[in-house]
Amino acid sequence: MGQLSQTIGFFTGLFLVGFVAAGGVAVAVRSALGTLQQKRKLRRNREDFRRQVEVAAHIARATHLIAEWEGWRPLRVVAIVDEAQDIKSFYLSPVDNRPLASFAPGQYLTFRLPQPDGSIPIVRCYSLSEYPHEDYYRVTIKRIAPPREQQRLPPGRGSNAFHDDVQVGDVLEARAPAGTFVLDTLSPEPVVLIGAGIGVTPLMSMLGAALHTGRRRTIYALFGFRNGQHQPFKEHLESLAEEHRNLHLHISYSAPSERDVLYRDYNHHGRLNLKRIREVLPSNNFHFLLCGPGAMMESLVTELIGWGVPESHVHFEAFGPSSVKRLGKPQAIEPCEVRFDRSLQSFTWNGTVDTLLELGEANGVRMAAGCRAGSCGECLTLVRSGKVAQLKSTGVNVPPGHCLTCISVPVGPTVLDA
Repeated sequence: MGQLSQTIGFFTGLFLVGFVAAGGVAVAVRSALGTLQQKRKLRRNREDFRRQVEVAAHIARATHLIAEWEGWRPLRVVAIVDEAQDIKSFYLSPVDNRPLASFAPGQYLTFRLPQPDGSIPIVRCYSLSEYPHEDYYRVTIKRIAPPREQQRLPPGRGSNAFHDDVQVGDVLEARAPAGTFVLDTLSPEPVVLIGAGIGVTPLMSMLGAALHTGRRRTIYALFGFRNGQHQPFKEHLESLAEEHRNLHLHISYSAPSERDVLYRDYNHHGRLNLKRIREVLPSNNFHFLLCGPGAMMESLVTELIGWGVPESHVHFEAFGPSSVKRLGKPQAIEPCEVRFDRSLQSFTWNGTVDTLLELGEANGVRMAAGCRAGSCGECLTLVRSGKVAQLKSTGVNVPPGHCLTCISVPVGPTVLDA
């Protein structure tokens, strides 16, 4: 009996020792896993903090219009890709091999294109269409033809120069990324990107940057095109939608071709409008970013606000001069005299033209101009006296006492240094 008791005691003790040892191992394992998790969490926090600092810096630069470099920088065209009918992407790398300045998604580059006859270079702005990389930029440009209803007007000089004259290996001059139509990629708030035609280019940069962060932010992308032949980035968008469940992609075709298949190539036959947007979205509790033709922008901005979306949640980029005129509707202004001081000429402003630049040009005054949309700054002019009103927010810094004549109108008698 005593021997049995000793045997039982021995095995009981052995069990207890094993149990304690196992518990110790478990504690050690949990501790090691906890330490590993803490390290991973710390690493993620550091990465998030770094990204937050970068995004804050880019947005601060965009908000305060601080250029990453001064003047014009040479960039070499390293690749040209056909994206769709009359749409090409141009990949640009720095000639000096130094890292490129980063940018806030939605910004653009301003180019200066020399003319073969030695005349004044063409200055135009084109949106960056991909998220930031250190070794290259990408701009995607559509060849602009004369308006259908006004075939006598000339085609777009800048876009046609890119399509017809720019070749791989060419060196172009560009200013640093600029513009205030940008996306905070680290905000957790759900966002809706709405674009039509070539207006999707800044939204592609925003979309790529937002997904690149790895965050599960809800993103709706509602893009409209004429048909599949006119849709850039088609395969890329489909791939992004398959890879990221937080991306809800909806494509509208206004005039689908016989080769376009509903629910394979596109989701909706018709133009993008508020009715379609309300069919897709579960509510209006989103931030909306819009870029596209003037007619779409003019209607949608007003309709979204009428739907109950706060004005602070509706962000848009006026796409080209025609969009500026559609969106910029200042209150009626009385006829007044505008004097072009250096030209020693005065004219009556009566609203028959849209801007101070057009008033001068209509009367033979030589005036500098570039993008004609308030983005490049080429038409910056000193206002010697009087007051002017802007049709839209600017994409470049305007010093006190100056104006961009391409987006400005006089408010009473005005004297310009032009």
